[in-house]
Amino acid sequence: MPNGMQRTRWLIYGFAAFFISLFGYIYYTYESTRSEIMANVDAKLLNAAISVKHILGDDYHTRVNAGQTISPELYKDKSRALSDYAKQMQVAYVYAMVLRDDTVFFSASSYTQKDHNSGRVTHFLDAYPEATDINKEAFFSTEPVFEISQDHWGNFKSIFVTFVDKNGHTYITGADIAIDDLNEQLQHSITKATITSGFFFFIVALIAWLYFLQLKRSLLTDARTGFANHIALENYIERTTRHRMELAVISINELEDISSFYGTDVSDRVMANLLTYFQSRIPSESAIFRLATNKIALLNIRNSEQRIDDIINTFNHAIPVLSEPFIYITLHAGIASCNKLMLIENAHIALQQAKLNNQRIVRYENVFKQVEEQFRHNVTLAKEVREAFDNNRIVPYFQPIYNTELKQISHYESLARMATAQGRIHCPDYFMAVLKRSRMDGLLTRTMFSRCIEQFRKTNVRWSINITAQDILDPSLSEFLEQQLRRYPKPHNIIFEFHETEAIAYFSQVKAFISLLKNKGAQVMINEFGAGYSNLSHILKLEVDGLKLDKDLVSQIHNNADSFMFIEHLVKYAQQLNLAVIAEQVESEQIADALSRAGITLMQGNYFAPPTPYINTQI
Repeated sequence: MPNGMQRTRWLIYGFAAFFISLFGYIYYTYESTRSEIMANVDAKLLNAAISVKHILGDDYHTRVNAGQTISPELYKDKSRALSDYAKQMQVAYVYAMVLRDDTVFFSASSYTQKDHNSGRVTHFLDAYPEATDINKEAFFSTEPVFEISQDHWGNFKSIFVTFVDKNGHTYITGADIAIDDLNEQLQHSITKATITSGFFFFIVALIAWLYFLQLKRSLLTDARTGFANHIALENYIERTTRHRMELAVISINELEDISSFYGTDVSDRVMANLLTYFQSRIPSESAIFRLATNKIALLNIRNSEQRIDDIINTFNHAIPVLSEPFIYITLHAGIASCNKLMLIENAHIALQQAKLNNQRIVRYENVFKQVEEQFRHNVTLAKEVREAFDNNRIVPYFQPIYNTELKQISHYESLARMATAQGRIHCPDYFMAVLKRSRMDGLLTRTMFSRCIEQFRKTNVRWSINITAQDILDPSLSEFLEQQLRRYPKPHNIIFEFHETEAIAYFSQVKAFISLLKNKGAQVMINEFGAGYSNLSHILKLEVDGLKLDKDLVSQIHNNADSFMFIEHLVKYAQQLNLAVIAEQVESEQIADALSRAGITLMQGNYFAPPTPYINTQI
């Protein structure tokens, strides 16, 4: 994953975690503040209710419960004292109650200015018909009792505390706080938590905004050279209101070799110097970008008198782009001038044509017809290949591998051919590219193997077939081959050939697949040995049964002493390891003689017999 995308992903995760934490903080702050407020309210109510007993005095309820009269003056004094206390404690009411014949009466109560003005002041032993069951049960409780209730005075949270007078009679003292006051305190706590969290959010948002600016800059800039990158180019083209522009994509041919030989620091210096060179020559209304490791782009935003072609042609291949070390480079460029939606794609198509034709500059307009014809040919060919499969026109041809020592055929290699509807026969070079693009190479292997199974099932003929890495990575194809081997009467007559480069590149998968084949009795060989890694120690770890030499190596054996010596030593080493060695593409008597002198006895090529649709037993 690109570094910028990974950082963006973690930033999104970070914001998600922040918002979850933020809402969690608000909820926690609200709940903790609410719990604290409720605990303070309960404590305040309890203190207020207990204080009523002391304000009224120890003898007050002894006299009330004994039926003695409380003078109006004394009651007014006590009510005034309770009212002042309620106001001081910031509660709605404080009061005392007695229970007589299951009816609750006020023995003392505070009042508010509003009660006084409306004439709703509670008098001595006024009945309280709205008393709830909880209120009545409080007379018999040994613990303070809390209640939320509503009466004609309002909606309150109340507390009742039970006391016993000197004569053993109970009475309760109580205190109320208005629910509206309680909600106001809770709303204040929410507002406080929201303001605090909003402050944190503002700080984080500010940091995120600054980070986004830095991230945007890093996403739009090539970190190695400091120039704008391919994302910046794509963003500009997408956002601009101009519909037609001119774009040149330039490829530095030697940059990968420079990087592998001198290191990435030197290759980055080469790119930086080249970018600076073109930046100093393009018009002010144009822009320059580093697209990839070895590609840059020049964008002509407005119609300029100076053509991009001329700017590119000013670069002199004979002048080193670096002097320490001395490094020379060559360029290929593709230029497109068209609608912005197709600009980048068309410039790359032109660049590809420049490389194929070994031209410094190619304009898309000049190769449009050629490219279109190639596209149409590819579409037609893909249809032709599909029809060949559907109509059983993918057929095996067989070329014998001849044992020059025993003067007999060792086995046959099955080679795919495609027959057209007109009867023409095409080799794999004609249709293999379409097969790979259309992901039909597995279908080719399945078809060829099935045809060979039918051809050789009732014979004792040994034969070989090529297997690719993609075949191995296809579980359904692997299962198909395993099932066919299980049913084949003589699986030891089947030889599977793997390309050396793919065997090394997919070493673990190939090794596991080879073990499966050998367990079923089949044999395995490495094809085109010497064309790629030529790492015999790795090949031996695959536990193969033989090697087939690369055709280019074989073609040079009669006139190249190094090739002869390499093959000669390889044969001697293979004989010690009991490995068969086959030389393919043997096209002349001189090559066959040289191979024999080097110790090769198994040969394949047109010198002995060409591939045929039938088994050629005569050589």
